[in-house]
Amino acid sequence: MAKAPKQQKQKAAAADKWIIYGATGYTGRLIAIEALKQGLRPTLAGRNPEKVAAIAEQMNLPWAAFSVDDKDAVRLALQDKTLLLSVAGPFSATANQMMDACIETGTHYLDVTGEIDVFELASRKDAAAKKAGITLLPGVGFDVVPSDCLAAHTAARSKSPVSLTLAIKSSGLASRGTAKTGIEGLGKGTAVRRDGKIEHVKAGSLLRDFDFGNGLEKYVGLSWGDVSTAFHSTGIGDIDVYFPYEGPIKSMTKISRHMGLLMGMRFMQNFLKKQINKIPAGPTSQQRSGAGSMLRAEVTDENGSVFISQLATPNGYSLTAQSAVLCSMKVMKGGIEHGFKTPSLAFGVALLDELDGCKLADH
Repeated sequence: MAKAPKQQKQKAAAADKWIIYGATGYTGRLIAIEALKQGLRPTLAGRNPEKVAAIAEQMNLPWAAFSVDDKDAVRLALQDKTLLLSVAGPFSATANQMMDACIETGTHYLDVTGEIDVFELASRKDAAAKKAGITLLPGVGFDVVPSDCLAAHTAARSKSPVSLTLAIKSSGLASRGTAKTGIEGLGKGTAVRRDGKIEHVKAGSLLRDFDFGNGLEKYVGLSWGDVSTAFHSTGIGDIDVYFPYEGPIKSMTKISRHMGLLMGMRFMQNFLKKQINKIPAGPTSQQRSGAGSMLRAEVTDENGSVFISQLATPNGYSLTAQSAVLCSMKVMKGGIEHGFKTPSLAFGVALLDELDGCKLADH
C-alpha cells in the first residue's frame, strides 16, 4: 500500500484523524472518554467487532475492527489517519506490527507501554521513522511520562550525572492489562542498566529503603520502562527503578525468585493470565479519585554529589487518560521531531505543567 503524501497527511491532522486501538479495554475506555471531553472524535478500534461497535455506539464515535497480525487490514485502517494511539497490551504482542504499519503508511505511533523491550524496539526503528516522516513515541501514559520527565529534570540539575535511581510509590488497583504485563516479566529477573547496557539481576536482589514522608519503607528493584527511556533522555549509564516491597509486588518477586523457570514458561503464563481475567477490569472512579502516586529521582554525579527531586501525581489511570490525549494532540498539531522520542525528549519537562495534579519539588 502506497504511503500517503506528507502534505496530505498534515492537512488530515484534524480532531477526527486519529485512531485508538484497544479501545475496549479499561484504559482504552478512559482515554476515549477523555478525548470526548476535549472535543475530539477519534476512531475506536480493537480486535472484536461486537465489543468495539458497542462502545463506539455509546460514545457516538466511528469504529474499526481488525487484528494487528492482519497486515492488509492494519494498513487499510491507517491509510487516512495521522496518528495511531495503541492501548493494546501486552505491547510485546502488538508493537512491532503496529510500528511497521505506521512507518509504511506515514502515521505517527504512540502507545501507553511501560515495557522496556518496546522502547528499545522503537529506538531501533528510529532511522526508518525519520525517513517516513513520523514520530515513534511509546510510553505516553503513567508509564513513563511522569518518571521520564522527573528523570530529565533531576539529571539537568547535575553537570556530570553518572547514575539514576527512581522510586515509585503508587496506590490503587492494577487493571487486567497491567497485571498481564507483569506476568510476562516473571522468570526474567530484574532489568537494570549498567555502563549504558541493559542487564538482568536476580529478582529481589535489589533492596533499598526510601522515605516519602512516613518513615523508611522497604523497596525492591523492578523492571520498568525508565531503564530504557531514562538512558535515551539523559544519557545516564547506570539506572535502577524501585517499587514498595509489599502486596502483589512482594508476592510476584518471591515467585519469580524461587520459581523463575516455571513462571517463565508459556503454559504457566497463559494459566495466570486466565486467572487475571477473573479480577475486576480496573479500579472504580471512586478508587481512582482517592489514589495518587509519589515519584523520587536521585541523580549522583561524578563527584559523588546527589541531587534529589520528587513528583506528586494523581492516580496512574487518570494521568494516563489525560497525558495520552494531550500527547496525541501535540503530535497531531505538528512541530515534534520525527523518529523515536521519549516523552521528555518530545515535549520537555514542561509537559508536567500541563497535567492536572502534578507537583514537582527539588530537595
